[in-house]
Amino acid sequence: MSAHDDVGMVTGEGSPYVKVVAAAVAGVLLWAGAASAATYYVDFADGDNAADGRSPQTAWKHAPGDRNATDNPASAILTPGDTVRFRGGVAYHGSITLTVSGTPEAPIIYDGNSAGDFGQGRAILDGGRVIDRWQRCRSPDEAQGNPRWREIVFADVDLDISSNVGHGEFVVHRKAPRLRQAPWQRVILIDGDRRLLPIAQFPKPSDPFYPDLPRDFLRSPIRLEVRDGGSILVDETNLTGRPANLFRGMFIGIHGGNNHVYFAVVEGHDAAAGQLRLPGFTPSTYEETRYAFYNSPRLIEQPGEWSIQPLADGRSRIHLRPDRPEAGPPSNIGFPVFDTALTVDGGASHLRIRGFLIQRYSGGAGGISIARSRTRARDIGIADCEIRFISGHAGIGANHADEVVIENCHIHHCPGWTTGIFLSRVNRYRVRGCRLDKNSGSGIRHYECRDGVVEDNAVLNHFGMHASGINVYEGCANLVIERNYVHNTVAINRNAENIVFRDNVVDGLGRSALAVAMWNSGRVGGRALRNLQFIRNTFVNTNPEVGWSAGMLGQRRGSPGPPEGLVVRHNVMDRPAEDLPGVFEHNIYLREVEARFLGEGCRVVTDLDSLFLDPARGDWRRRPGGPAPEAGARLPPPPALGAAAPP
Repeated sequence: MSAHDDVGMVTGEGSPYVKVVAAAVAGVLLWAGAASAATYYVDFADGDNAADGRSPQTAWKHAPGDRNATDNPASAILTPGDTVRFRGGVAYHGSITLTVSGTPEAPIIYDGNSAGDFGQGRAILDGGRVIDRWQRCRSPDEAQGNPRWREIVFADVDLDISSNVGHGEFVVHRKAPRLRQAPWQRVILIDGDRRLLPIAQFPKPSDPFYPDLPRDFLRSPIRLEVRDGGSILVDETNLTGRPANLFRGMFIGIHGGNNHVYFAVVEGHDAAAGQLRLPGFTPSTYEETRYAFYNSPRLIEQPGEWSIQPLADGRSRIHLRPDRPEAGPPSNIGFPVFDTALTVDGGASHLRIRGFLIQRYSGGAGGISIARSRTRARDIGIADCEIRFISGHAGIGANHADEVVIENCHIHHCPGWTTGIFLSRVNRYRVRGCRLDKNSGSGIRHYECRDGVVEDNAVLNHFGMHASGINVYEGCANLVIERNYVHNTVAINRNAENIVFRDNVVDGLGRSALAVAMWNSGRVGGRALRNLQFIRNTFVNTNPEVGWSAGMLGQRRGSPGPPEGLVVRHNVMDRPAEDLPGVFEHNIYLREVEARFLGEGCRVVTDLDSLFLDPARGDWRRRPGGPAPEAGARLPPPPALGAAAPP
């Protein structure tokens, strides 16, 4: 039996799925092309823009497309087949925009030393600046009264964040423009190539990488009150017995709306009444108010915590508790001064971007961005890049483009609700062999995409606020999603059509309530969900403390309409629930289910050890000799989970 036989009639000759796979395979050939017409060398450390750029010894300092380039790279006009090679191991500080096109036979290539013979290791696109002139606090006043003032240092930087603190309203960072975001979402602090540094916060989060998870917040049983153009938060348990106006001037995060966290500056604190005065809160509120405080020197306790406040002269002051205060001022703490590393704009097409390490950009489109233009970009290949410490739209974002291949990229530790890979209105694409690890937004996010393949990716630890492992949203059609190892939820909604989800593992790690969620609310292209097929997947480890947790959940009855043409065959899952009419055959369920889901060959098996090789270590491959061996994925866990490769 072939890999496609059990998918059914949708994979027959001439079906949209076969065409999708054929188009994706053809897309891999985009990496082939004619020999380069010319090779230009870029060495930010030792290059000279007055040189010819045609050899490592005569390299340019800047690359064509950098607005700070001068002389020859500023006037250079790249032609089809040209390659721009960056010196390995050298940090290139800048932002590059590509507006020229190659041809299908001779693409233009931006290369980060993928051959390894121009410098050492990857070339680095680095948008950061190292902070110098740190001073140790000399009194409690210089740390706003923090009793640990002797362990805190501060530095003044040329960065104006006054607009981020002075607008007097609540914002949700994923929708707010850069100059109105909470300051630590616009400005991130990084300790060299070691780690992101956490913003000062109270209460301390269970994971400092995720400062906005309501489960870590303070809780008041009183609903947030909106009155007289402002808001009042009442919490006699947590707000009384403290110095008057202790929290004034700090940021507060409030859980509200449709499961978001909104941020604003505290306007006043009445400790006697246990109240905070806040700007007007316009989203909906919950009966229980969950909240946390941010961004004040008074909140700094743990090594690495920091805060930032505007100064009167258009600069800002950063306070920090170093890892080792006794060792003197920190030497490699930096923050982003550029917003986007590399942008494809103006419909530029037939381009290859490969082999870079990209880090420390903030407030823009992210690491690599295909921008929306009047002319759609075509034939873009992005490969073998590592992207980290980026706060922006996405590690890699593709917008309004056709024939896009993203492969073998590692995108990790990007804060500020940054998506790993974002695909918006992209047609004929493939995302293959990528590793997405602990980004604060969703791992792979789709909007209105068609004719794509997402295969052989590891999408790990995307548990930020309002984040999922993989999203398929807003009118996506003709997609094959297979052999991916995913943490958290896969969410499909709003006019999704012709989707095959095959041979995947979705592991909730005991934290997410759902493995697969299907919602048909929305307005883009209609509301129907049609022809969704789930074949040989493993959907496990949803949160046992949530009573409605499920391996697969449909929108509740009374919604605009259930999925049409749903096929669920040869899967292992916790259980299906809610409005899911369709074909359910040869599935193993890990909990008791309703009789309507017990189609031909379905059974309930609750003993995980009889089914899987090593569930405690995330190895959800089937154990030999277990029941219904054809059910479930055969996918080994990613190496980071510690499981050995199969013999």
